[in-house]
Amino acid sequence: MRKFFTLLWLLCPVAALYYHFNEGQDQLIRVKARKHVEAIRQMEAAKEPDYALIIEEYDKLSGELPADEQPLVRHQIRLAKAKARLEMLDVVGATDELTLLLRESAQTHGEDAAITRAIRETLGKAHYYATYLLKTNGAAESEWRPFAERTRQIFRFLAEHQEPGALEKYEERVAAEFEKTLSK
Repeated sequence: MRKFFTLLWLLCPVAALYYHFNEGQDQLIRVKARKHVEAIRQMEAAKEPDYALIIEEYDKLSGELPADEQPLVRHQIRLAKAKARLEMLDVVGATDELTLLLRESAQTHGEDAAITRAIRETLGKAHYYATYLLKTNGAAESEWRPFAERTRQIFRFLAEHQEPGALEKYEERVAAEFEKTLSK
């Protein structure tokens, strides 16, 4: 019995070294990335955030992550970057990124996953911003109407897949919102 405990005691440093040089390094990288995310969140919470700098920081964060990081984490970072792009009113870039991200997320996580729903909602907002910007800048109805229709389709999908009574509430909200938009 004494030999067993002695052998166990001698193998402890081996186990610690194994963990340190394999999983331990990834854990250290994740802790560093968590601190980086907290710094980015503080930048976003500033009175007047610099969204170009925030996007650069998200790019750095993506580069810092381990190569075998879960797709969910990478999708969350890309979603945050797209939201920052929307804040900068880079609607075209954000829409393109969100469309690609939605396709990847739906294949990886499924249509009803929380990240997929968040991406779809942000994509709906991007199409709404495009509609609003085109309409307020005097574009013809044939130019802004496809974006408005896509917005309607996205939010209808979200409402139908949320809860049974949400569709009626959604239709009332959309009708009221478009009435306000059309009356301007």
